[in-house]
Amino acid sequence: MKHDNMELVVNFSGGKDSTVLLAYLCEKYPNVKKHVVFADTGWEHDGTEEWCRELVARFGLELHVVRSNTKTFLTMAEKRGKFPGMNQRQCTSDLKRDPIMRWIRQNVKSRVIVNCMGIRSEESTGRAKQKKLKRDTRESNSVRTVWQWNPIKDMTEVEVLQYLEERGLPLHPVYKHLRRFSCRMCIYMTDHDLGQVQKHDPKAIEILRNIEEKIGFSFFQRGFLKDIIKPTA
Repeated sequence: MKHDNMELVVNFSGGKDSTVLLAYLCEKYPNVKKHVVFADTGWEHDGTEEWCRELVARFGLELHVVRSNTKTFLTMAEKRGKFPGMNQRQCTSDLKRDPIMRWIRQNVKSRVIVNCMGIRSEESTGRAKQKKLKRDTRESNSVRTVWQWNPIKDMTEVEVLQYLEERGLPLHPVYKHLRRFSCRMCIYMTDHDLGQVQKHDPKAIEILRNIEEKIGFSFFQRGFLKDIIKPTA
């Protein structure tokens, strides 16, 4: 990746992959200007923004927080009358991608902008099919060129954890009981993860159950929470 006259935008969630992404970019391109951006969906774990700020500050950088101007994850579901699905992931497009790209258009003036994400091939077949580097035709124009870059795409989870350990970078406490650090509850959660949420964040389940009842639409494709949640002993 050439870096003459380019600026990096680092998509940051505070999870293990985006932390490795940030560390890698700081090590590989110490003299390139970086903007670290966190998209708040309104459905984050408690203290996520503070965690991200403290972690980003370790690299001497500032965290920029973006949000949708019109909705959160929960209000979007209520207004639409349904939750995001496997093929319609408005949580990603409306609450993460679009606010981040709007922030980039308003704040990054370089002619070459590289939007960096911490996705990895190992995570899913869909992510494995994505290109490591591609020109963003929607955001590029005669004034600037925007690239989408996945620099840690080929890293395995073992390599990610080793990278963090070698550099003394912490994992969020959520990893003690969940495989991923994303929203409080995600449509991709396994039954095991759901059981952990029931134990550690039962309020999240209560919130979604109330919305399910209100809109008559289930959060998971496999059924309503009232039917798949097992009572605690």
